[in-house]
Amino acid sequence: MKVMPQIDILMATYNGGEYIAAQIRSLQNQTFSDWHLIVHDDGSTDYTMKIVNDFCKIDNRIEVLDDGKSFHGPAGNFVHLMKSSTAPYMIFCDQDDIWLEDKLQKLHDAMLQVDNGMPQMVYCNAYVYDTMQNDISGHAVLWQPTDLHEALFANAGVQGCSIMINSALRDVCHKVPDYVTMHDHFVTLAALTFGKITYVDQRLMLYRRHDLAVTGATYKNFMERITHFFNSDKTVLEKNHVRAIESFFECFKQDMPNEKKAIFTDFFRFLNEGKIRNLLHAFIGGYRLFGSRSILTFKILVRKML
Repeated sequence: MKVMPQIDILMATYNGGEYIAAQIRSLQNQTFSDWHLIVHDDGSTDYTMKIVNDFCKIDNRIEVLDDGKSFHGPAGNFVHLMKSSTAPYMIFCDQDDIWLEDKLQKLHDAMLQVDNGMPQMVYCNAYVYDTMQNDISGHAVLWQPTDLHEALFANAGVQGCSIMINSALRDVCHKVPDYVTMHDHFVTLAALTFGKITYVDQRLMLYRRHDLAVTGATYKNFMERITHFFNSDKTVLEKNHVRAIESFFECFKQDMPNEKKAIFTDFFRFLNEGKIRNLLHAFIGGYRLFGSRSILTFKILVRKML
């Protein structure tokens, strides 16, 4: 009889042949070995799946979900993979990073310290691995959201490959909104709406930054990100994230606690207010960005809302 692993590792792949072998080897080198890797490919045209299938032959903890489905992006691929997870805990895995050997152990330890009778998410930080500059430094995760008042203005979720969730949160996420901009944004909203988030203040992987990365620019430090704010051609809120928040609310509004429903409803008021009202609204409402009311105020001051 096959014993259920403690952790399902979900890997969404697409043309990752250059880096995927190093990532899978880093999983095999984990000090916590009770895991199951589930890989779903999104139509790779390179040698990604040959490499994965070769690993399957020598490690029975690795499985390919071969169902012929294609999503044309990591968000749909990862959300689809979540439906295949049955372990008590689940973690996302990018195809091109390198995990330090104690990542699973430390996140699992953190998960055992929280109340798993409710939805829980724990996450860590990472070194930024700049392959173009051959540099390993900085922090890939530059914000630690504690509530919806901070997360709604972030235009992002907690970095997906840093996240471990329990089965209770995974069950919540089996109900999928009509529109999801990124899987980590969806899971972060779900965790802050229905459960709790715990930050493990350690860098437990190398987050690879390269020309082919699907997740876009990653800032190494706080100043890089703040400098980006001075671009007045950009908006405070990105349209795809607002659409995702609206879709999330429509999907879950009948299920969420009244106090969380009130926060979403209040947030949507920003979309129809002028700049002065937005500034007052953000300050009085306790909204923040990177833990700071001042940073959000400055961003609203120099940019259009949407």
